[in-house]
Amino acid sequence: MIFWDNQSTDKSVEIFKSYADERLKYFYAPTHTLLYEARNYAIEKASGEFYAFIDVDDWWEKEKLEKQILLFEDQEVGLVYSNHFYKNELKGTRIVLYKRQLPSGRILNELLNQYVVGLLTIVIRRTAIENLDQSFNPRFHVIGDFDLVIRLANKCKFNCIQSPLATYRWHGENESTKQKVLHLCEMEKWLSEMNKNIAISSLDGFRKTEKL
Repeated sequence: MIFWDNQSTDKSVEIFKSYADERLKYFYAPTHTLLYEARNYAIEKASGEFYAFIDVDDWWEKEKLEKQILLFEDQEVGLVYSNHFYKNELKGTRIVLYKRQLPSGRILNELLNQYVVGLLTIVIRRTAIENLDQSFNPRFHVIGDFDLVIRLANKCKFNCIQSPLATYRWHGENESTKQKVLHLCEMEKWLSEMNKNIAISSLDGFRKTEKL
């Protein structure tokens, strides 16, 4: 496990270092970077066959990785994701985020029409990322995970576990009006770039969804 400390100010580092296990690797960023640049630095330090990501606010179920790794027997599968819980820390409520059957297989069109992949749920085969031009696009502030997942969906099969294997914790500071505007701006930039790499028919469905 890699802990990339992007100059955090909470107690997460103290908690991480309290576990005496040589498999736990701690790295301190000499300078604070944007989120997706930090994720790329963490990827560079990893040496395993698979990648998975979790932020310090969120939780994994104990059996998450064990269940997901089993679904990589098919060598064409590059990513396995799952449903997840959404926990409102202000109200003390927790719900399963998606009530419907989530898609598996070659699901680029489905994801462009309705994106359902939470970064905290995914496990990615190392070679799947190595086959891309880059991992996370460090120019993005908000949509870097969406961009990576869509580029992977354009290249490989996905598998899915329908039950929730992680918990996203919302505490009132995750979103802002400024972030929503930035999200729209980055989506416009992303769409203009992806016109060169993804079938037009797929992007047409995405454009309709964005307009809604």
